[in-house]
Amino acid sequence: MPQTAHYHTIVVGSGLAGLTTALKLSEKGFSVALVEKTASLGGNSIKASLGINGVPTKYQNNDDTVDAFIKDTNVSGKGLCDKQLVEYLAKDSASAITWLTNEIKVDLSAVSQLGGHSFARTHRGSGKLPPGFAIVSALTKRIKESPNVEVMTQTLLQSFSKDGSKVQGVVVDKVDADGAHTQESIAAENVVLATGGFLADTDSQDSLIRQFRQDLIDLPLTNGQQTTGDGHRLANFGLDAKLVQMDQIQVHPTGFVQLKDATTKSSKWKFLCGELIRGIGGILLSSKTGKRFVDELSTRDNVTAGIMSSCDNRVAAVIVSEEDYKKAAAHIDFYMFQLLMFKGTAEDLCVKLREIDANLGLTGKAINSSLQSYNNIVKTHSDPLGRTHFGHEIGPTFYYFGFITPVLHFTMGGVETNEHRQIVQKSGVAIPNVYAVGELSAGVHGANRLAGSSLLECVVFGTRVADHISRK
Repeated sequence: MPQTAHYHTIVVGSGLAGLTTALKLSEKGFSVALVEKTASLGGNSIKASLGINGVPTKYQNNDDTVDAFIKDTNVSGKGLCDKQLVEYLAKDSASAITWLTNEIKVDLSAVSQLGGHSFARTHRGSGKLPPGFAIVSALTKRIKESPNVEVMTQTLLQSFSKDGSKVQGVVVDKVDADGAHTQESIAAENVVLATGGFLADTDSQDSLIRQFRQDLIDLPLTNGQQTTGDGHRLANFGLDAKLVQMDQIQVHPTGFVQLKDATTKSSKWKFLCGELIRGIGGILLSSKTGKRFVDELSTRDNVTAGIMSSCDNRVAAVIVSEEDYKKAAAHIDFYMFQLLMFKGTAEDLCVKLREIDANLGLTGKAINSSLQSYNNIVKTHSDPLGRTHFGHEIGPTFYYFGFITPVLHFTMGGVETNEHRQIVQKSGVAIPNVYAVGELSAGVHGANRLAGSSLLECVVFGTRVADHISRK
């Protein structure tokens, strides 16, 4: 088996966690092999549309604190979060924003309050670029310019090289431009796994979704097709890594139903309708009654439960006023181009809804009645459903609308690590030179992740892992 040159560190996976770790190590002068199984860098991170949390930052204009962020995270996690990891996440969040804006030159000047957050703390750019794309593109450029990083795309992790119990590198399957496969052994002093989640692993014989959450197997998803749990399996079987909280899978309440054609309506793969749309003032109406049924800015699991119990076919309408549209015009314009959102009246909404299911009998009268009731709530700031942060009144003529359904979105469980993100084996012993970061790792989010904390987790713990490795 051919063996490549020796590297200081191998990073497997090129989402934001892998990119951050690789770049930070390279800037410290270490040689890095960045291994990516697909043809391009970015993973799921490149699709992130909401932003990245940070407290306190120069872009915030409120009384937010690190302690408030910690509290919100632990409340959302329902007692399952690792408190030390949450503390790191929150305390390092401001420096993560500073690094991305000052050093990587990413615009993160717009701040929103999203579901489960007690303050506006989720940062994104003020222009048209989605935050995930902006951040990943900037880091990818830096990575490709670095003389210390060798990028290996179309390269699949197969196993770990060991001398006894000591991990000395990895074995990979490389695919060249002609489609030919070559197995290679890559040596390194450290291995960092940043392979992402497992939500696309629904059809394999040993599907992780079927093993841990059979009840979710039929839901659509927002993740890329590469999120098949490779790192989970290889760490478990090859390193005797401990997998924890694997049943903690986040169902995001709002994935768009695309009304392009029959195929897109029923597609397993959905565009995410991020919390931003509700954060700017958007509301949800039941496809059954036309009424609101939940505080739209509650945590993701609460909003999902509301849709499941109150809406026919698990479909709800999302509505945004003409004034609130201006706060996210670039996003909504893109959604309209993709036939995910539309501009119209209550009658237009009903016509479009029947394209999803002709038996859905919602009427324009019911919608108008609900909007009138909601507009009174906006005036009084007194909502029986508990919402406390509002946009503008909606209607009475045109507004923006689309249709959403719950989707598989994030895996909170995964490989157990210690506070340094070194992988913990089933015996309880940490592997000194093998780390897990990003969605592969467990512990940060508990039972439910807050919006904006996935990108943050990648930067914070990618940085911490690079620092820990460099101090050895």
